[in-house]
Formats: sequence, structure tokens, C-alpha cells
Amino acid sequence: MKTILKGALIALGGLAAVGVALAFVRPDLLPAWARPRAASVTSEPPLQCKEHGVPEKFCTLCHKELKSSLTLCKEHGNIPEDICTLCHPELKEKYDITMCPKGHGLPRDFCFKCGTNPSASAAPGEVPDVKLASAEIAKDIGIETAPATKEKRAPTLRANAETAYDARRYAEIRPRVSGFLSEVKADLGDAVRKGEVLAVVDSAEVGAAKARYLSARAAVELAQATYDRTKSLAATGAVAARQELETQTALAEAQANLREATQRLKNLRFDDATLVRLAKMQDTSSLLVITAPIGGTVVALEAVAGEAVEPTTQIYALADTRSMWLWIDVYESDIDAVKAGQAVTFTVSGANPAVKATAFAGKVTWVGTEVDPMTRTTRVRAELANPDGRLRAHQFGRAEVQLGVEHEAVVVPREAVQRRYQDHLVFVALADGVYHPQRVRVRPAVRGDLIEVASGLQPGQRVVTTGAFLLKTETMKDALGAGCTDD
Repeated sequence: MKTILKGALIALGGLAAVGVALAFVRPDLLPAWARPRAASVTSEPPLQCKEHGVPEKFCTLCHKELKSSLTLCKEHGNIPEDICTLCHPELKEKYDITMCPKGHGLPRDFCFKCGTNPSASAAPGEVPDVKLASAEIAKDIGIETAPATKEKRAPTLRANAETAYDARRYAEIRPRVSGFLSEVKADLGDAVRKGEVLAVVDSAEVGAAKARYLSARAAVELAQATYDRTKSLAATGAVAARQELETQTALAEAQANLREATQRLKNLRFDDATLVRLAKMQDTSSLLVITAPIGGTVVALEAVAGEAVEPTTQIYALADTRSMWLWIDVYESDIDAVKAGQAVTFTVSGANPAVKATAFAGKVTWVGTEVDPMTRTTRVRAELANPDGRLRAHQFGRAEVQLGVEHEAVVVPREAVQRRYQDHLVFVALADGVYHPQRVRVRPAVRGDLIEVASGLQPGQRVVTTGAFLLKTETMKDALGAGCTDD
């Protein structure tokens, strides 16, 4: 009996030892009633910033000096990584963080999407609102706004251009012979018709050419008569066939000399009617009449009565200015968009600012086939209507080529669009002293002082014009001085 009790006590002791070991090593294996109870430790919740709804030790809005000691979230802006609920959603309940009411997933006063924290840096692609201390400050710094408007526009290309005479309606007059100007009939600026007499040249060459022509005509008439008589005699056997052949050869030679003399006079612009009249009157004078080859205006005059001239001396230039050419210099990166037939408008540079500049309309007629190695531009030719003659050759200005169909577009003053890194921004006025930087996409082509906004802005929204650059600098304060080091 004693032996049994002794064994039972040893067994109970062993079980007790095992229970104590489990209580220290694996308490989770014990039944709930047998698990050791840990001493109750009172954990104090972190001290909360009542103003911004985050733990006080992470609130860089109240304690800006904390920025240097805390690690900021690189992905979601100027917010401490310890309270970035986009990276760590579990932090919402852990620290009882007050969240953004718009559901952006960030602490309320650190949400760059709402712009409630103007001092926080924006995340990539986002820019915070600019809030001035008062509306009076906006007035003091000269901020002005204007509404975005809608108008009909077309995709266009602007480039430098220069006017020129239409080469098909321009003629330089030269006498083609050596001599002296005996008469000068047309003056600079005169409007002349085609065929009208401009000047008269006294030239010995002309007299010699006329005499040669008359002599050649007479020789042909004589050779023709001789051949006809010899041919009839040869038919009756009165003369040898050899004589007929000789007279035929002489006729052919005379005809060749006449053709040469005729062509010489035609080179001097004698027409067939004039040659007939010359032969009838037996005119061998040395006078050559210079006539207008086209109708137009005398735009150059180098003729003075009594002056000696040579065949290549320019004495007149005529131009029909009702149509002008426009040479447009288009960069090679844009040339593929330019096609023949596209509408063109041209505005002269240096026009009187008090007078509204006149835009001359026309069409592209030819696109160049080479690129200038110095300017990297291709010359494009357009033809402009100039019925009142206001457009002059060699005027410089800006050409606008319409590349596509007209459409309705939202436009704003050019100064309203600001470049911030790779983005274009306009500042939309939300309230007095509060401006929202709206990212927009603009068309590459502009006209005058307006720029087209392809997306990101609605008609009627008021945008900042004067002072937009100052507002842009406010959004970039965190970048000022980046990369600098102290000596």
C-alpha cells in the first residue's frame, strides 16, 4: 500500500513539473483556466495633435523642426512615412488618424490631393493650391484674372516668311542689242499693258539685220523665178537637166539665208506682222522698239535717254502685283505637316501698333525639296492675293499655315499658361486669394496673344493672367536652393 501511494505522489509531482514548464514555454497549449495571467499593464495612447488628427510626435505641421528627424514618404509627398496611410493602411486604426473626408486615403491635413496643406510638397503630377493671406495681398501684388473663352480655331503652324514678286508675273526688260536709248516712254510706277511701247533703242545692229532680211527676201524671189523658168525649159529639152539642178540649189540656199535673217529679227522681238510691214515699206532704219512682254506696273527703271546700252543691260522691270509669292521658312521637324493647298495668312512685322495689322490670305502652292544646311529650314511657297497693292516685295512677317479643319476650342491669354517642370499650368481663381493650379494640355500652335487649351479647362473658368508667374514660384518654394551646400 505504501508503495502504491509513493508511486502516485511521484506521478503527480511529474505532472506538476510538466505543467509549470508548459506555463513558461508554451502557455497557449494549456486550457484557458490554467494559463498564467500576465500583470495588467496600462498602455497610454499616443498624444494626439487635436488640430491635425495625427500623433503629436509626427505632426510636422505643428513642429516643422521634426522634418529633419523624420523620414518622409518619397512616394506620396511631404508626409512622415510613419503616418502615410497609403503605404501602411493599418496605421489608421493604430493611431486613430483623422482621414481625408474626400476618400483620398491620406490624413486630412496632409492630403495633397485636397490641397488642404499648402505648405506640403505635392506628389508627382500634383500641385497644391496657393492661398494668400488675404484678398488685399492679391490686389497689392497686381494679380488679375480673365475668363477662359471658346472660339473657332484650327491647328496651325507659325513661321517666319518673306514676300516676293510672283515670278510668273514678273519680267526684266533688256534691249538685246548694243546701242543708245533714243526714247524713254514709261516711267517708274506706270501701269502698262502687254505690247505697250516702253522705250526706243537706236542700234546699227538693227539696221544691218533689217537690210539683211530685205536682201534675203529679194534673193529668194530671184532664185525662185530663175528656178521656175529653168524647170519649164528643162521640161521641153531646151536646157540641160544639170542647169535645173543648179538653180534648185541656188533657191534652197537663198531660202536658208532668208530664214536666218528672219530669225535674227524675231530674236529682236519683231513679229510676223511687223516683218510684213517692214518688207512692204523697205524699212532699214536702226530703231528698235522695246515693248512690254506682260501687263503690270513698272517697278524698276534704269533707262535714261541717250544712255548707251548693251544686250544684257536691264532697263525696266515689270510686275503684276495683284498676286504675290510668300516664301515661308519651316523647320524640318514641322515640314511633314505642310501640304500644297493649305490655307495661309500672312501678317507684316513692324506694323504700326496703333493700326490693326492686315492679314493677307492665300494658299500653299509648293513645298521645298531641300533643307537649308545653315538654318535647318525648308522653304515653302504660298500665293497671296494682293488686289489693292498693299503688299510689297521683300516684306518680313509671320505666316500662319492652317494644318487642319476648324474646330471650337478653349483659349486663354498667353501669360496665363505657366511651365512648371514638364507640365503646363493655369491658376484657376477659386475664391479671393485662393488659386488652384490646374494642369492643362496646350496646342503647339498659337495665334497672337491667345493660346489654345486642348484639355484641363472649361469655358468660363477664371484664370490668373497678370501675376501667374508669381503664383507658380509659390508652388516651387520647396525646390528653391535645392542642391546647394554650405561653405
